[in-house]
Amino acid sequence: MPESLWLFPILSGYYYLTRYVYFKYKYDRIETQRLVFNSVITGSVIFFFTYLGRIILNYFKPTLIPSIHRFLYQLPIEEQPLLWTFIFNFLFIFLFTHSLNKILEWFDYFKKQTPVEQAVDDFGDEIEKLFKKVAKEELLIQITLKSNKVYVGFVRYIPPPKETNYLKIIPLISGYRNDETKKVKFNTEYYKAILLYESDEEKYNSFEMDITIKQDEILMAHVFDNDVYKEFEEL
Repeated sequence: MPESLWLFPILSGYYYLTRYVYFKYKYDRIETQRLVFNSVITGSVIFFFTYLGRIILNYFKPTLIPSIHRFLYQLPIEEQPLLWTFIFNFLFIFLFTHSLNKILEWFDYFKKQTPVEQAVDDFGDEIEKLFKKVAKEELLIQITLKSNKVYVGFVRYIPPPKETNYLKIIPLISGYRNDETKKVKFNTEYYKAILLYESDEEKYNSFEMDITIKQDEILMAHVFDNDVYKEFEEL
């Protein structure tokens, strides 16, 4: 049996680790050597169960596998021991991974955390975790940039961690932070624009309320509470 056939289990392990939605964000970030090692281990375990399934099937249906072999080797392919077992193993993992991802998506991940939310918890920085919190709990977020520009808004999209250096918010109000006193002064409101957009989304479907902010430019971010803000304003 050619040693190159063992590439199929390794590819099976690699495909599963990098395509299954709850693993992909983790294995997109690890070192190549560790990814290869984990792919070998995972692929070997998968192939073990595939081969075990073949043994069990052959025990209960001893004529089935030889019949399948005779049919498949009508193709112009050189006969090799376990060739089709390796191929079916990879095809099974390919279909299984895609089916599992679709089932999880259809059933809304069984009301658990989505893969992106889980990835943010596991690998995200503090800013990304804050964005996830305000998006999930429908809170307002206040962001101060290095330019002293201040935005208050809400988040409707949680990006995968480290995938991009940009974050988006839908602003409600904006202003600036005084250089000396550091107090925030709001001078722009976006309420009317948002209400206009929501009044006829089809008409204004090309109108984007999102503001894209480079994460490196964020100086400070926290949950915004209007009552707390008013208390500080009165001081």
